[in-house]
Amino acid sequence: MKNLDLSQDFFDEVACWNSFIKGDRIALEKIYRAYINDLFRFGCSLLHEPDQVKDYIQEVFIDLWKYHSNLQKTDNVKNYLFKCLSNKIYKGVKDETKRKGIVQEHVSELEYVFDSPENELINLNRDENLRKKLHAAVVELPLRQKEVINHLFFDQLSYEQTSKLMEINLKSVYTLAWKALSSLKKTL
Repeated sequence: MKNLDLSQDFFDEVACWNSFIKGDRIALEKIYRAYINDLFRFGCSLLHEPDQVKDYIQEVFIDLWKYHSNLQKTDNVKNYLFKCLSNKIYKGVKDETKRKGIVQEHVSELEYVFDSPENELINLNRDENLRKKLHAAVVELPLRQKEVINHLFFDQLSYEQTSKLMEINLKSVYTLAWKALSSLKKTL
């Protein structure tokens, strides 16, 4: 069996995943530790409530352990986890919207959304007014458009990878991206 120690330079996510679905709790912990920061940043790009994102991430891992014996092998654990978290957030937002109405988002929370990829966009124009408008415009995008923008520009995934990750057809990815960019251009 391969050594699954995360302290080494190389982390074999596939071997760790395969060990986990066979019931290895330590493998699940290693997967958690390897991807928790990426999952948190991704979750915050969809939902601007960090504490709630943390709860959703915990729920994802609880569900993974609960159903580990029914899970399939995967060659991209990170994308699988992103998909699980995305689905969990969308379901949670939908349920919350039914109970409380439309979720209010705050521009001040946008700082949690973007890590260094945001800085790349912001560096194109350092004008503070433009930056504020960009923040406000991204916050106003529908969740699916935010997710497409996040995958394409911040995670630097291809349209095809985004399509697969979001489980939508390629044409829908192009449409969502076009609508999001058009909306951002109008605002800016």
